[in-house]
Amino acid sequence: MNLYYLGPRGTFSYLASQKYLGDETADYIPKTNLYEVVQSVQDHPGSIGIVPIENSIEGTINIIADGLANQNIYALDEIHLNIQFALYGLKDTDLSQLDTVYSIAPAISQTSQFIKTHQFKIGYADSTVQSLDHIDEHTGAIAPLGMTESDNHTYMPLAENIEDFPHNVTRFLVIGSQLELSETATDTMLLITPKEDRAGLLATILNTFAIFNINLSWIESRPLKTQLGMYHFFVQADTSLNDELNKVIKILETLDHQVKLIGSFNKKA
Repeated sequence: MNLYYLGPRGTFSYLASQKYLGDETADYIPKTNLYEVVQSVQDHPGSIGIVPIENSIEGTINIIADGLANQNIYALDEIHLNIQFALYGLKDTDLSQLDTVYSIAPAISQTSQFIKTHQFKIGYADSTVQSLDHIDEHTGAIAPLGMTESDNHTYMPLAENIEDFPHNVTRFLVIGSQLELSETATDTMLLITPKEDRAGLLATILNTFAIFNINLSWIESRPLKTQLGMYHFFVQADTSLNDELNKVIKILETLDHQVKLIGSFNKKA
């Protein structure tokens, strides 16, 4: 089985893939950006991808939400991964010698207080691991905590746990090109697309779930990209695709909303 992830080896996406599969074997295929991961899963039936959908600090990863909405991919499982960062530099280098740090945009944002305190200039890389390639006597890299000397003999952590907030978690989705419904699902994700805008639209949608006492752990609006002010809504319900949730879907469809089932899966915190 092919498993696509945002590479190279050692990224948080790779660590999430390892957490998901454990000792199971798969052909790990790194991609240079998340769009390529989504496209590869769509183009290769039977393969899976591991992609971030939401970070507890930064919120929703829009490129993945848009992929779920606009491409033929589905959510098969969910994984939670604690996110901890370190600043790496050359061995025998002091933190005070650095003037620039490299990483990906989300990592830069999630460590902004540390960067501001040290007045670092910022550079951007394609992945946290690739940011290590920029290290020199005046340049550091922000990458996952725990990169060991066995990974590279030229750098070392100069500061650890530099994320702005201590409880930094990213939830990843396992995606595939075919819908698979788990019989023991803990969560169900839907995409709700209204056909027209009207007063109280979102309240009506949310109240429909409340009537059946269904809690929503994730609500996200994304533009339809057809005209300004038109949106569709992702919701994730803390339930399997049971009779009550099916009643909600029927009511929403009666209210002239299109409802797409994105997945009914297990949450692996």
